[in-house]
Amino acid sequence: MKKISLLILFLAIISCKKKDDKAKPLNEPFDVSQATLLKRGNFSSNAHTVSGCVSLYQSGNSKVVYLENFNADKGPDLKVYLSTSTGNTDIKDLGALKANSGNFYYSLDTTNSNKYTYILIWCREYSVLFGNSQLN
Repeated sequence: MKKISLLILFLAIISCKKKDDKAKPLNEPFDVSQATLLKRGNFSSNAHTVSGCVSLYQSGNSKVVYLENFNADKGPDLKVYLSTSTGNTDIKDLGALKANSGNFYYSLDTTNSNKYTYILIWCREYSVLFGNSQLN
C-alpha cells in the first residue's frame, strides 16, 4: 500500500506542467521619448480575438516594433510577423509572441521595414491568422 501511495505521489509530481508565462501580462519598458514614430496601427481580430496598438519606431540605428495594450487569445506556436499583406506570403519573422497581454517590443535587424505594411499574429502550427494590424 505504501508503494502504491508513493507511486501515485510521484506520478502527480512529474505530471505537473510548467506554468504558462504567456498568461501573465508583460510590461517590457520601451522609452518612446527617445525614438521617432514611423508607423502605427490598431489590431483587428481574424480567427481569434486580438486587440491593442502596434507602433514602428526608429531608435538610434535600429527599429523597434512596440505592442501596447496588447491582448490576444491563447494559441499554440503564435508568431509575430511583418508582412506585405494579411496573407502569409512575404514575411519577416520577428519571433514567438512574448505574451498574450501587455506592452512589449521586438527589435528589428537591418531589414527594410518600409516594404512591410502589416503586423500579423500567426499560429504557425495550424496556419491560422489570429489578428493583424495595418501600419500607416
